[in-house]
Amino acid sequence: MTDTITQLMTDKTDLGRTVKQDVPRHRPLADGAAALAIETFALTANNITYAAYGDAMRYWNFFPCEDGGYGMMPVWGFATVSESRVEGLTEGTRLYGYFPMADELIVQPVHVTQRGFVDGSRHRQSLPTPYNQYSRATEALGYAPDLADHQMLMRPLFFTSWMLADFLIDNAHFGAAQLILSSASSKTAYGCAFALQQAGVRLIGLTSPSNQATVESLGLYDQVLTYDEVDKIDSTTPGVYIDFSGRGALAEAVHSHLGNQLVHHASVGSASTTDTDAVSDQLEPRPTLFFAPNQIRKRIGDWGSETLYARYAEAERSFLERVSDAKDPWMQVEVHHGLDGAAGVIRELVDHGGSARAGHVVRMG
Repeated sequence: MTDTITQLMTDKTDLGRTVKQDVPRHRPLADGAAALAIETFALTANNITYAAYGDAMRYWNFFPCEDGGYGMMPVWGFATVSESRVEGLTEGTRLYGYFPMADELIVQPVHVTQRGFVDGSRHRQSLPTPYNQYSRATEALGYAPDLADHQMLMRPLFFTSWMLADFLIDNAHFGAAQLILSSASSKTAYGCAFALQQAGVRLIGLTSPSNQATVESLGLYDQVLTYDEVDKIDSTTPGVYIDFSGRGALAEAVHSHLGNQLVHHASVGSASTTDTDAVSDQLEPRPTLFFAPNQIRKRIGDWGSETLYARYAEAERSFLERVSDAKDPWMQVEVHHGLDGAAGVIRELVDHGGSARAGHVVRMG
């Protein structure tokens, strides 16, 4: 073991630019601490969204950098406990959770159970709990070894998708009969469409001309339109705009076309940062940021956590089986190696958005 941890930092002024840095590997571990050896993680446009909202939503705060001009872009993946000074958490335990792009993370596990634990590190205590939870990678808890890469790629996206669909159903779609999803080729958007298939509401996907055929091939949307075809949406029917793109001009076109028939605008995320095409908060109805942890807390109150996660696990398994279907996969996994491989993927995602059909997995070690 070396005396340093290697990590990949993101330039906050250019999210596609990353820099490797070595920081001290502090040993021995203090009582109550555990070292997690990060093995593999997924990279999608969702991670670029974390960076784009790094200050506004405090995503930079999970894994702080000493240099304020840089941040640690969070990723979802698997790690193994390499050292532990925590009762109930043994070395060799494999975990799924929220990590920095680095080869190790030191955590302070609290509330250790058979499900996993919460990182009780002081700087994370005021941050949203769902991002601080680390789950044991066991089949009893929904881990699917045969679909591990797909699960790693899709779980954080599909959990948002599923909770968003649940939020819309929970609110009776705000009285709408049609839901309009931008960036319809994105994994979070089509995951939401998958979860809404039986909701009895019309689904309209908006996408770029280059992705139109791909979106149509999913068979999830009742109507697929390009971004310049907003005027083909039925403007006499109440609708909800689910904004996965963060494009201001597109949002204004949807608002203008639907007028008072637009009953809700849910803002889900964007890979944009300082662009001049940001969505205006002066639109009516005002864009409302959907924050999955809020709906998670509500459903834990309604159903209890065991029921919530059991329902999610069933939906996730169904979704992953469809995504990875050997005869007609919705996503092809592409494997990259090390932090240098991750840097190349990030540059591509920021500059070009990545392929709708590609899922990027980084292997460490």
